[in-house]
Formats: sequence, structure tokens, C-alpha cells
Amino acid sequence: MKKIVLIFILLSASITSFAQFLGIGSQYADAKGKGNAIQFVANASFPYIHKKNSLNSYISAGIDYTGGSSPVSGLNIKPVSVTTFFNESFFNSTKYTVLLSCDAGYLFNFRHGKDGIVITPNLYIDYKYFFVKTGYDFNVTGGERQFFVRAGFCFGMGVIKNYAETKVW
Repeated sequence: MKKIVLIFILLSASITSFAQFLGIGSQYADAKGKGNAIQFVANASFPYIHKKNSLNSYISAGIDYTGGSSPVSGLNIKPVSVTTFFNESFFNSTKYTVLLSCDAGYLFNFRHGKDGIVITPNLYIDYKYFFVKTGYDFNVTGGERQFFVRAGFCFGMGVIKNYAETKVW
């Protein structure tokens, strides 16, 4: 098990070094109607299939780390995240970013709860150096779930769009 964790940590380092979206902040999670304490959050992701298409979507990979007492917290390796930005002209003309995603990954729960496959539909909004992300984590393997709201500082499209002329395609 230690070898597997080491391999995922090394993979996480390589993902982070190529990340196009980086974030650090805090999360409020509500599992089974019981609010959990505010938790630390760090995430990184990068698109790896980003071809022009009629759905205005792309596929990315990344990692999330949430430290805390919620049942779906820990290191989540996400090899697949399908994301849409709704409308190309809206994306190109606004200074903020709105993304709708569904992530799939494997959670290593270090404190309590169960390791397993996690599906996360979510909505992400950023402006300059700040982001808000809300969604619902389903630990399919462990049968655990939680609603979350994250907020914090980011380096991603919001920063790039405010300081450079950008186009999505």
C-alpha cells in the first residue's frame, strides 16, 4: 500500500507542475445534514483534450486535497473531468470564468471514511485571483456523499483573462 501511495504522490507532483488551474482555500462540507468544520483545500488541474467542439467542452485531469473531518476528504486523484464553459463568445468576452464539470477520480481518505471512486458534479466560478466552487461528492465505493462549497485564491483562467487577450480556441 505504501508503494501505491508513493506512486500517486509522484504522479501528483507531475500533474501539479503542468497545472493550468491552481487553487488553495477552504471548504465547508455538509454530509448527511451535519455541517462539518471548515477544511483546508488545495487543487490543481490541466486540460489534456481541448479541441474545438459544438458542446464547448474539454477533458482535464487533476488532483484535489481536502484536509478535515468530512467523510469524503483526503487526496482525490482525478484522471477525468468533463467540463463545459457554455458559450464561446461569453467565455471570451467576460473577465470571469464559469465552468460546469463532472469529475471522476479515486479518493485516498487518510483520516476516516473509505477509499474509493468519487464522482463530483460541480460549478466553478473565478474572477482574477479568487474562486468559488460548489458541488456534490459521491463516494460510489464507500457509499458516502457530501455537499460542499469551496472558496479561496487561484491562479487560472480568471487571472489570465484579466491580464492578457485570451480566446478559448
